[in-house]
Amino acid sequence: MGKNCCCSITSPDCDDKFDDLDSGSKSLSDALRVSFSILKIIMLVLVVLYFASGIYTVEQNERALVLWFGKAVTQADGGKLIGPGLHWTLPYPVAEIVKIPAISTKKISIGDFWYYQTEKEKLTGKPSRAGTTLNPIKDGYCLTRGEKGEGIAQNDYNIVHCKWDIDYNISLDPYAFFKNIYVGDPKPGELYSKVIDRGVKPFLSAVAQDAIVTTMANFTIDEVIISDKARLISDTKKLLQSKLDDMDSGILVENIQLKATWPRQVDDAFQQSIIASQQKETMITDARGYRDRVLNEVQGPAQQLIANAKAYRTRVAESAKASADYLSSILPEFREHPKLVVQKIYQDALEEVLDNAQEKIIVQPASQGKKREFRVLINRDPAARKKPENKDKR
Repeated sequence: MGKNCCCSITSPDCDDKFDDLDSGSKSLSDALRVSFSILKIIMLVLVVLYFASGIYTVEQNERALVLWFGKAVTQADGGKLIGPGLHWTLPYPVAEIVKIPAISTKKISIGDFWYYQTEKEKLTGKPSRAGTTLNPIKDGYCLTRGEKGEGIAQNDYNIVHCKWDIDYNISLDPYAFFKNIYVGDPKPGELYSKVIDRGVKPFLSAVAQDAIVTTMANFTIDEVIISDKARLISDTKKLLQSKLDDMDSGILVENIQLKATWPRQVDDAFQQSIIASQQKETMITDARGYRDRVLNEVQGPAQQLIANAKAYRTRVAESAKASADYLSSILPEFREHPKLVVQKIYQDALEEVLDNAQEKIIVQPASQGKKREFRVLINRDPAARKKPENKDKR
């Protein structure tokens, strides 16, 4: 055989080579078997970690939605919201968890109706008005209706600068908020609560500005700044909440704060107006006090006259009622014996007259053919004519 020919199967060298091959194959097989075992363990761990990643926690001030391929999943209780606690669902990309800060209070500030301020004015807090005029491009403002009064045009409007702070939460219906109010998509690794803070402010600010402008037009500048600010805030809150409810936004307006002022350019005139208004209120208060004092002075005699008149009315009514009752009681007897009843009434009346008479003079009829003479002493003792004390009086 040549040099490249295989050796005979009975050759000892060939046996050694086959033994080396078997050892290598066995080592490779063992290595592969171990590698596959390790790979299975790694895959099992990965599967366990994948399903474990579906565990999530909902805080007390949050509510969560589970989205399967972008659609909200109905829970066992029939709703779509998940309350606080530890929960599990299929991990991403099958399911996605959206946590909504439903209970926590958020705040937005609306300064579009405030006048323009330089950085220096913002730092010092003292606005400058020297040589300035209202610039509609820079200065924000609201319009209030004119005062109602004689000689004042009803279609006049006044300018007011105002700032608003609105506290709100999403406790009414977090699912309606998620479904109806688009706030944008979260960036990778970004919390949905941050997306809400970034996206809901322009929406809520626009709705609030519309409610503010509508409400302010129903108030005067004095009511906005001085006398009726609480009602203005209440009306604005009601209108804003009504608009949000019509949109089924799920947003609840908790509180509204207002800061309002008149234009800087007319500060002196407005200060004089406030002083005049205070003087007017003082004069009105003094006039009301004088009116009350005069009424109190005349009220005593007037009340006494009224009381006497009411007492007299009561006595007359009771007397008439008593007479009516008496006549009603004797009516049946009068129908049977009218003369006897009349005679009895006459006798009773005569007895009452004689009992109340101070002096009694009884004259017998004159005999036939004779005359009687009466002499009456005019200037007698006045003490004798005093009315005797009533026997029934105690």
